[in-house]
Amino acid sequence: MQEKLYAQVIVDQVSNAVDRPFQYLIPPHLHSKIRVGSRVTVPFRSRKLTAYVVALEKAAAVENPREISGLTDPPFTLLPEFVKLSCWVSQRFFSRWIEAIRLCLPPAGGRLKTKHVEYVFPRAAVRVLQAESLQLKKRAPRQSLILEQLALLGSRGLPWSELREKTGAPRSSLTSLEDKKLIKVEKIPYGKLPMQEPQALPDSKTGLPFSPRQAALWQEIEKGFAGPQKQFLIHGVTGSGKTKLYLHAAGEVLKQGRTVLFLVPEIMLTPQIINHFNRLFTGQFALLHSNLSPGERYREWKRIEGGQARFVLGARSAVFAPLKNIGLIIMDEEHENTYKQDDAPRYHTRDVAQWRAAFHEALLLLGSATPALETYLETKKQKIKLLQLKERIGGRPLPAVHLVDMRREFKQKNRGIFSRLLLRAMKETLSREEQLILFLNRRGFASFQLCRECGWVMQCPNCDVSLTYHAAPEQLLCHYCGYRRAVPDSCPQCKSRYIRNFGLGTQRVEKEIRNIFPQSGVLRMDSDITGKKGAYEKIWRSFKEKKASILIGTQMVAKGLDFPDVTLVGVIAADVALHLPDFRSGERTFQLLTQVAGRAGRGEKEGQVIVQTYTPWHYSIQAAARHDYLAFTQEELKRRQLLFYPPFADLILICCSSPREYEARQAAAGLRKRMVAAGLPLAGKEKGEFLGPAPAPLQRIKGRFRYHLLYKGLDLGRYRARIRDVVWAFTRQTKSDTWVTVDFNPLKML
Repeated sequence: MQEKLYAQVIVDQVSNAVDRPFQYLIPPHLHSKIRVGSRVTVPFRSRKLTAYVVALEKAAAVENPREISGLTDPPFTLLPEFVKLSCWVSQRFFSRWIEAIRLCLPPAGGRLKTKHVEYVFPRAAVRVLQAESLQLKKRAPRQSLILEQLALLGSRGLPWSELREKTGAPRSSLTSLEDKKLIKVEKIPYGKLPMQEPQALPDSKTGLPFSPRQAALWQEIEKGFAGPQKQFLIHGVTGSGKTKLYLHAAGEVLKQGRTVLFLVPEIMLTPQIINHFNRLFTGQFALLHSNLSPGERYREWKRIEGGQARFVLGARSAVFAPLKNIGLIIMDEEHENTYKQDDAPRYHTRDVAQWRAAFHEALLLLGSATPALETYLETKKQKIKLLQLKERIGGRPLPAVHLVDMRREFKQKNRGIFSRLLLRAMKETLSREEQLILFLNRRGFASFQLCRECGWVMQCPNCDVSLTYHAAPEQLLCHYCGYRRAVPDSCPQCKSRYIRNFGLGTQRVEKEIRNIFPQSGVLRMDSDITGKKGAYEKIWRSFKEKKASILIGTQMVAKGLDFPDVTLVGVIAADVALHLPDFRSGERTFQLLTQVAGRAGRGEKEGQVIVQTYTPWHYSIQAAARHDYLAFTQEELKRRQLLFYPPFADLILICCSSPREYEARQAAAGLRKRMVAAGLPLAGKEKGEFLGPAPAPLQRIKGRFRYHLLYKGLDLGRYRARIRDVVWAFTRQTKSDTWVTVDFNPLKML
């Protein structure tokens, strides 16, 4: 009699009630087909549901378990690595297991139809194709061009779409050559397309010249291939050549037959890197990011899964790319907030990258000019090895930074956007036919509309934020819930006509610049402009080709740009992020100012940065002006330690929200009582303490009132299971429109 076999499965339903494995009997005819990671269908209550096998067992854990119905169509199996990873993600970041599993699935769950590409291959030898091409040149020039292109490629062939573009040939030319048995046309699944010949990989020792300091760091990284130290932080000033080290490490790993994962904070901010790596690793390169269509993402995913793409570049979600035998994970600009997922599961890319690197025994290279304090402290504990590049390539100086006290400008009757120093510097830069960047950490034409008679501010009816004025098209817009309304002619409160735009945005800066410098080309780069596919790259290319001298933008211009003719960077308002109700606001201000300052003087000409601020004495602004990361970290770490905030403690942020304020408040208070009753330690701030409940800084978003409950202490990961059980039990007993979210070490406290 055949031995019985059982499977533990996670059903594909996002619900706390079913967030646990269920045991099913595997029918005998499926014993050889089902394995850990298999996607199956199971009877669940009165329905059939999709589920994922997470364990196989030989003993029944429940009495009379039901049978698995079968495999899904199309069949799909998670990598065993992803079964383990998804379990870890769900536990660490307080998500449901199925939510973590979905991170590891191909786009659309792998249920997209496979696209076929029409490929044209030669059927005759190269010399025959060349001879036939000469004979057809006069009477059938298009056929001649097709044969000429194929002769250049040998036996590899070309997609018909590419061949048609190169030759201008109609379909009839292709048919004629098929009839002559000179070519053959095949439809090939996208994931099985012939690989292009890769160009030579960079030689880690002699390929690209290193500076003496880069060469010393490369020796340290090279030791990691065989040694125990696998994690490195490359702390290099802007323009110091971190990418060159990444490139050499990637080349070495690919030559070893292993794979490379390269993570960037925002994919559309890196057209230079994409183009460079695509050329260097032709045929082995894949791109994964959310701006691709589901079909495009699925085809790239299949190429990676099939082993055709061995070098993957992508943003946050690419950390779950189905690469096998990973030898290197690179995380550029590792400090960026975009590496943290805001929605469930609220994972941090750095943590997942560290898990996967450990699983594959791969090197992990973290790089930044302004490393996150959490990462920097890990180097002090020697968990991560610190590698420093303190100078720019070629010994070029970092730009001089000048602070302008805008309070003094106001007292001296300067009511304009630009200080006198910045205006003078812009005129001088343009007279030398050089380029400049103006940075503003805000988008839109103005922050809000204010009545100067009664002080009333136009606010969103759903969120506790002011409406932002936009000029194109003219409207008031909430950037949290999307609410829109027309611009009023008079104040809705007191009927006064003295309602004006109050604040500053990129559109207003652009208008002022065009008035002051009407002869200079101006480009604007913010999320309103770059929302369309390809818009960012179009602006980037125009500025690179010097079709404009002035680039105005938000955070997009602060990173990833390398224009040798930019010699001036102006920061319009350095204080915007500094006064947010978030303990990381000083760190973010320092990082942002350092990054945007790094855009100046990257070529042969020296650069300068002018920072306009109302708080020139603040330590983060002072340290950024001196390019002094160490001074900033010493001051910031001292404050964090005093207040017992990360990286010296863990934070668990619990948010209770409801359409009714009192219910949100009651839920947060009730949850705190349950946490205390569950025995969570409350013996002072080091062992654990609760803060709140209190209204969230943005108390109402999308019509929902929000209350925060903050649990702070050392190594709170120990209590994840207990906290999870309390929260899950609590949500099952509350009203369905009362929501509870849990965020482990959040990066946003708003």
